[in-house]
Amino acid sequence: MLKGNTMNEKPEWLKKITNLPEINTTMKFFGGHQQWVPYGWTAERETHFAFEIMIILAGTQHTDFDSRTYDFHAGDILLIPPGISHENSCVSTEGMRYFCVHFDMDDPGIQQNLLMYCPIQLRKDNIQFVKIEKILATYVELLAHTNFSLQEKLLVEKLLIELVICLLDYAAYEQEKIEASDNSSLILAKSIADTIQKNFRTFTEYPLEENRSLLSMGTIAEAMNISESTMLKVFKRVYSVSPKQYLDQLRYNESKFLLHQPTLSISEIAEVVGYQNLAHFSRQFKRWSSMSPKEYRDLNKMKVVKE
Repeated sequence: MLKGNTMNEKPEWLKKITNLPEINTTMKFFGGHQQWVPYGWTAERETHFAFEIMIILAGTQHTDFDSRTYDFHAGDILLIPPGISHENSCVSTEGMRYFCVHFDMDDPGIQQNLLMYCPIQLRKDNIQFVKIEKILATYVELLAHTNFSLQEKLLVEKLLIELVICLLDYAAYEQEKIEASDNSSLILAKSIADTIQKNFRTFTEYPLEENRSLLSMGTIAEAMNISESTMLKVFKRVYSVSPKQYLDQLRYNESKFLLHQPTLSISEIAEVVGYQNLAHFSRQFKRWSSMSPKEYRDLNKMKVVKE
């Protein structure tokens, strides 16, 4: 009889050769639909816990975020990050048709790349735009079905993986452009994002009281030798969110990842992502995801059991 964790241990010979990476990422896909809406239609303001990607198929959509507004036309693709409050409405007299879907993954690295380098309106001059557009068009074609076979369900999942890969390639292309750019605002905004991300990572590795100032916007602005108001203005212009909202998105992503680790208590997770008060963390997590940390953890336990 095998005892302990013998089944999980790699033999010595296997440790000495190159192995493909182990995959343990959970991806979710939901709410995919297309709809025609008349002039004056408005969707209730919402904030969701997943990414939302949308393509305008005909007409014009007006989208109101907390700090900026956009008009999107036929052929435009939007990528709305988690936690961003927004309200959509149709402003074209002929009506509007759109397709949208929500997706989420528990890999913080993927989420951080999308947050940092994918704008709300994807740029058509990015070489990945056409590939993303084709994937969304295939989703729209699949909506012609009323019942989905096992093969079609697997195709939906395959397309999601392809979509995320294309978005990561989109982000890599944008990163190269920023690094080669002489646009001072782009360079400064990226430096701010890099600093927030680096400080947050340092804190999660060493969540000590003396490191808590790393999460302060004032500390970050001071380290970059700029005022907080300048930091806010430049960052919002490039990323459409405030530096604080960006930090909150990193905290939320990390929280979801850590809640999949059964050996960590929720209070330990709260401390790791920078909350001194468990109740405060629980309230904030519920604002992000519409469920408490315990509910989120229990829901994912149930999914693992079913699988």
